[in-house]
Amino acid sequence: MIRKYLVIISLIFICAGFGFSQTSNTFFFFPFYMPETSLGLVFTDIMHFKKQEDKFFSALNLVALYTLKHQFTVGAVPSVYFDDNNYLLEGRVFFTNFLRKFYGIGNNTSKDDEEEYINRSYGFNIGLSRKVVSNFMLGVQYSLFDNTMQDTDDDGILQYIKTNGVTSGAGFKAKFDTRDSNIYPTKGVLMKAEYLLYNNRFGSKYNFSVTNFDFRNYFYIHKKKVMFSYQLFAEFVNGQAPIQNLPGIGGQNLLRGFYSNRYVDNIVLALQPEIKIKITNVIQFVLFSGIGNVYNTLEDIDLAKIKTASGCGIRIKVRNSPRTNFRLDYAQSNESNGFYFTLMEAF
Repeated sequence: MIRKYLVIISLIFICAGFGFSQTSNTFFFFPFYMPETSLGLVFTDIMHFKKQEDKFFSALNLVALYTLKHQFTVGAVPSVYFDDNNYLLEGRVFFTNFLRKFYGIGNNTSKDDEEEYINRSYGFNIGLSRKVVSNFMLGVQYSLFDNTMQDTDDDGILQYIKTNGVTSGAGFKAKFDTRDSNIYPTKGVLMKAEYLLYNNRFGSKYNFSVTNFDFRNYFYIHKKKVMFSYQLFAEFVNGQAPIQNLPGIGGQNLLRGFYSNRYVDNIVLALQPEIKIKITNVIQFVLFSGIGNVYNTLEDIDLAKIKTASGCGIRIKVRNSPRTNFRLDYAQSNESNGFYFTLMEAF
């Protein structure tokens, strides 16, 4: 059933991309590195398109990657505005077979309890939003994924608490967006809120809900040479969610310097500031940091107990309109460090 839906959703997004006057299409084939993947090769086709009078670019990103750890992902991430930016159709379609690490649940887990497993997942998420007033959109969304844990440790706890099966959920989303660009913003704010209810009435094996909030702000602090931005992110899970759906910190976008999902639990709170300094029209130097933690319940939240990471990096412009960057970051936390070489910004 999910495979049939994948084909239908893919066709919807491909057809939605017709009829735009300004288009740019860029192919990339390059090596990349992240602590979670080691060295890998990625092919991506990034297409941006819009009408002359539209404010935001629509995008369709096709990606296929393979790593030396025998991980692979094939998928598409579309975001299509239409009817004079009054509607937004967005989502993701993926098939992935990736090595993941599990240390337990909570913010005091030990690296000595590390377990590896292969998470085989395929499915899609689709959302449709409509402009209500200027800069503000409301919409609905639906998510359907099938996860399978493979190659768990024979003497680990995951063999007893495997969370395989279908997650299917529906919900709502809201967005307030005053940014000057949705691809590479230099000023303005973005505020997003999303809610998804996973329930066996939708065909889900698990019953839980996910609520998240995302606030981002961008502005120059010195002419147009030094830009400051920050992200506030919060996610809350209510119910018995599978391990793959628990929010966590770490990875290339949220608290770089920690291994992806190093800490997971029902609640994640994080703050990430970043400074970009213009060196030339092509190169920027970047300083960034992040603070945050995971918690089990609202009563457990203690902002005095946080985890920190920081680092620096370089941005190299590979396309001008809209601006698209290669990203090379080095980040360090109190327990790990790593390089991140990839496309696009962290937020």
